[in-house]
Amino acid sequence: MDLDGKNQRRLVAGVASSILLDFHFREERVYWANKHTGVIYKASVRGAHRQKLYSSDKHITGLAVDWIWNSVYWTSGEKGKIKRMDKNGKNERTLLRHLTQPSSLTVDPTNRFLFWLSGGMIPSIQRYDVAGQMKTTLIKMSEQLRALSIDRQEKRLFWVQFGLQGESAIASCDYNGNVLHIIDHPLQAQSLGISVFLEHLYYNDAASQVIKKVNKHTGGQSLSVNIKPMAKPAVDIKVVHPLNQPMADSQSSFPGCDEQRGNCVDVCSSLAEQGTCQCSEGFALNKQGTHCEDVNECAFWNHGCSLGCENIPGSYFCTCPKGYALLPDRKTCQEITPCEGNIKCGHGCLTTDEGAVCVCPEGSLLKEDGQACTGCSSADRGGCSQLCTPVTPSRWQCGCVPGYQLHHDGKRCIASGPPPYLLVANLVDVRQINPDGTGDQTLVEEPRGTIIGLDYDPVQNNVYFASTSQKTIERVDLNGGSRELLVSDGLESPEGLAIDWVYRRMYWTDKRCSLGLIKPLCLIYNAFFYFLRKLFWTDIGAQPVVESASLEGKDRVVIASTNLVSPSGLTIDFTADRLFWCDQSSGLVETSALDGSDRQVLLENQVGRPFDLAVFEDRLWISDWEHRQLRSVHKWTGKKLQRIHDHMVQPASIVVVHPLAKPGADVCLHLNGGCAQVCESILGFAHCSCLPRYVLSADRKSCLLADASNGTAESGDRESTEVTSLKNKTFNDEGTPLTTPDQNECYSLRCDVNAQCLMNAGSPTCLCLEGFTGDGQLCVGDYNEEKRKNLNCKSSTVTLCVFSPFVLDIDECKQGTHKCDNNAECQNTLGKHLCKCQAGYHGNGKTCQELETTSPWVTTGSPADVTTQHHNSNSVQTCPSTHESYCLYQGVCFYFPEMESYACNCVSGYMGERCQFSDLEWWDLQQAEEEKRRNVVIAACMVVLVSLLSIAACVTYYWKEKEKLSKDGKIKMSCRGNVWKKGGNLIKQEDDV
Repeated sequence: MDLDGKNQRRLVAGVASSILLDFHFREERVYWANKHTGVIYKASVRGAHRQKLYSSDKHITGLAVDWIWNSVYWTSGEKGKIKRMDKNGKNERTLLRHLTQPSSLTVDPTNRFLFWLSGGMIPSIQRYDVAGQMKTTLIKMSEQLRALSIDRQEKRLFWVQFGLQGESAIASCDYNGNVLHIIDHPLQAQSLGISVFLEHLYYNDAASQVIKKVNKHTGGQSLSVNIKPMAKPAVDIKVVHPLNQPMADSQSSFPGCDEQRGNCVDVCSSLAEQGTCQCSEGFALNKQGTHCEDVNECAFWNHGCSLGCENIPGSYFCTCPKGYALLPDRKTCQEITPCEGNIKCGHGCLTTDEGAVCVCPEGSLLKEDGQACTGCSSADRGGCSQLCTPVTPSRWQCGCVPGYQLHHDGKRCIASGPPPYLLVANLVDVRQINPDGTGDQTLVEEPRGTIIGLDYDPVQNNVYFASTSQKTIERVDLNGGSRELLVSDGLESPEGLAIDWVYRRMYWTDKRCSLGLIKPLCLIYNAFFYFLRKLFWTDIGAQPVVESASLEGKDRVVIASTNLVSPSGLTIDFTADRLFWCDQSSGLVETSALDGSDRQVLLENQVGRPFDLAVFEDRLWISDWEHRQLRSVHKWTGKKLQRIHDHMVQPASIVVVHPLAKPGADVCLHLNGGCAQVCESILGFAHCSCLPRYVLSADRKSCLLADASNGTAESGDRESTEVTSLKNKTFNDEGTPLTTPDQNECYSLRCDVNAQCLMNAGSPTCLCLEGFTGDGQLCVGDYNEEKRKNLNCKSSTVTLCVFSPFVLDIDECKQGTHKCDNNAECQNTLGKHLCKCQAGYHGNGKTCQELETTSPWVTTGSPADVTTQHHNSNSVQTCPSTHESYCLYQGVCFYFPEMESYACNCVSGYMGERCQFSDLEWWDLQQAEEEKRRNVVIAACMVVLVSLLSIAACVTYYWKEKEKLSKDGKIKMSCRGNVWKKGGNLIKQEDDV
C-alpha cells in the first residue's frame, strides 16, 4: 500500500502467517522467511514466480537483505547463530556462533554493520562489524526488547521495549549506543513490526488491524495509515523507498585497505577473501598498494584549462583572472562583455558560437533557462535554507546554524526541540494553530474586543495581546492560567505590540488624537534584533516607510521608503539577518537585509490584503484580511503558496512559538529555569548544573551531595547567606519576622519571577518585590497614572511607548558588589548571585581553601575513549547535551575538564563505566574474566608441552639417522677388487664381500 493507505494490492499469496520480511529496492524483489519451517524465499514485486533460496534452519528470528554487497543474512534463535548467503542462495556460511537468542536482524551495508537484539536474562542490542570482524554490545537494558529498525539517514537505531508492568516505549540511540532517547507510547507485543522513514516510525497494530505512524522524535498521538482494517493483522512491515536503501558513493574496504586519502574500493568476490584496493577516479594507489593518494592533474599539463588550474582531492577545476569567465565547456576562459538585445544578465555575457550566454558570479552555475544563476553567490543561495559554503566554483555545500539540523535532502534546516506552532490574533480571540493549519485551539476569547496586537515572551511563557476596543494590554500564561491586566489607563488605540525578550521590556504603539497628527490612523508593528539592540517598525502615515532605531528611540534609519502604500506586517529572520514586510494596499510581500539593501519582491498580488507575517525555518506565514485566511509560502523563492487555514473572523498578528524563534532568550530568568542550583540557558533551553560538592540527580534539575552515602537528595544551595532587607511593605509584616525557608519548599510554591520566597509564621510564602503587587505567585507591575506620565513615549506620526512589566536583575558580579572569595567565580542569577570555587580550591564560594596535592578520586581517559571513573568534585561539571544519555539506568553524568574525561555516578545496584552492569552481572563478568585467564594459562602450558615433545622427537630422529649413516659408510669402505659384468655394465670387485 501507499503511505497514505491507498492502492493496496497483493504481491505474493500463501506465505504463511508467521514470516519475516525485507526487500531489495534496485532489483524490485521482496524476500521473506518462514519462522517455523526455516525456508527463505524471494519473488519479484511484479508478480513473478517465487524462488526458494534456503531451507535448512528452523526457527529463524531475523532476516536482512544487503543490497550493496548482495547478501542475505538471517539469525537462528535456537542455535544462536547468524548466517549469510549470496542473494541467489549460494555460498552459505556462518558468521557468528554462541549468541544468546538473536532476533530482529538489520543491516547498514554502507558502514558494514549488522545489528540485532539479544535475549536472555539481560536483553541487549549487539553490533557486528563485518569488515573488522568485531562484535560489540551497544546497550544492555532490563526491559524486554522487540522489533529493531534502523534510520540509515540519521544513523540511529529504533526499537520497542516493554517493562515488567506492561508499559511500552519507543527508544532510539546512535550506532555506538550513545544519545539514548526514550518516548513512552502504548504498543502491543504480539507480532510487532516497525519501520522508520523520514520523520515517522510506522508499526502494525494487531488489535485494530491497521498500520499506524508516530513522530520518531516527539511521539505523541499516532495516526492510522489505512482507515479500513486489513483482513488479517500484519506480522511485519517495511517502508520501501530508495532513501531506506541508499547506495554508497564508494564501498568500504576490508582489512588491509587503509583509506588515508580518497576512496579505496574493495573488489572481493566473496567475504572470505582478504580483498585488494582499487581507487576511484582522481586517485591512485601508493607504492605499497595499501591506500589511495590524490592525483594532481594540474601538475601533468593534461587538464585542458586555457589559463588557470586548481587541484582538489580527487579532481580539479579551471580558473580565470578577473574580467574573464569560463565558457560552458568549463575549461576555456573568455573576456566578459556587456549583454546586448533582450538578454537580461546581472553579471555580463560571454560570446559563443551559439550566441551570447549569461555569466554567473564565482561559486554559482547557470540554470537551464540560460539567464538565472544558482549557487552561494546567487539570489537562491544554492537552494540552501541557511548556510551555503562554496567547495569549488561549480559545487557548494549547505549547512545550518546552531540549534538546527540539516535535512536528509542536504538543503533544508530543521529546528531541534519541540515542534513549533503559531499564535494568531483573530480580532475576537487568540488562537494556537499548527504550522500546517491543523490543531486549531482558542487560548483567549474577547467577544467585545478587537485584538490586533500580539506577541510572546519565551522566558515566562506568556502571551501578550492588546485590545483596541477595550483599550487594554493583557497577558496570559500559555500553560494555563488567568488573564492578567497590565496597562489600562491612558490608552487610546493600542495596535502594535512587541516584547523585548532579552532586555525585558514591552513596546506598543498608540493613536492619540491629542497629538495633532495630520493622519492619526496609523499602524506600526515592531520587532527586535537582540544583539544589535534595534527596534524595527512600519509606518502607514502620509509618507509610508519601514524604519529602525535603537531601543532608546535614537539613531533612526529609513530601511525602505519607495513603492510603499500601507506597509503593515513586519518580521525578522534571525538565521538569515533579513527583514520581511507586507503592504495591505499593494498586496506586496518584500524582503531585504537589515540595513535595507538587497531589497526583493517575494509576492505580488497573490495575497489579497496581507496584514502581518511570521517566519521560521523555510516558511513564511501571512494573514490575509481580504479572504480571512492564513497562508504560507517558501521564504526564499516565493513559491509553494498554500492556504493553510480559513473561516477566521479577522486574522491579524502572527507569532511563531519555538525556543529558537526568538534567539537569545535567557530562560533561567524565570524560576531559575526549574534548576535547583545553577542554570545555563542554551539555545532557548535550560541546562541545570550544580555547585561544588554536588552532582546532578537523575531528574536533571535537583542536586545531590557528591559524598552522600544514604542516597537522599539534598537540593538547593546550602551556602549560608543573609536575606537582604526589603523596605516594600508588600514584603514585610511588622508583627511577623521573615526568614529564608528551604529551597525545596519554595520550588513547590512556584513563586513569580518578581517575588521572593520567605518564611512567614512558620510556612514558606511568596511575597512580591517592591514595585509589584499580587499574591506572590502572580505579581503585577504597580502601574498608575503617575507612572504613565513618566512612560518613555516617543511620537512621529503615532506614539511609541515603552513599559517594563518585568523586574530587571542587578548583576552583582559585574558591579563588584558580590562577597565571593578571591579564588571563587561569581555567577549572576535573577535576583541573586552564586559563588563557585575555582579549580584547585574547595569551599562554599564565600571562603575557598586550596586542595591538597593528593586526592582519592582518580580518572583516566579522554572524551575520545570515554573512560569513566572518579575525580575531585570541585572540578566536576555537568556533561554537555551530547552526553545526556551517556550514563545508563538513571546514572548521573559529569565531566572533569582538567582530565578531559567523563564519569558516571551510578544508582544503587549498578556499576561499570556507564552504569551498564548490575551487581550480579558484574560478578558474573568477573568470574568469566577469571575463567578466561585460567583457560589462557592452560592453553599456554599445553603449547609449551607440545613444543618440548616436538623438540625431543626431532633430537631422537636426528641421532638415529646419524647412526644409520655411519654404518653405511663402513660398508662402502670394505668393498674392493673384482669387476662384474651384468646387464651391459661393468662392475669391478677386488675382494669378496
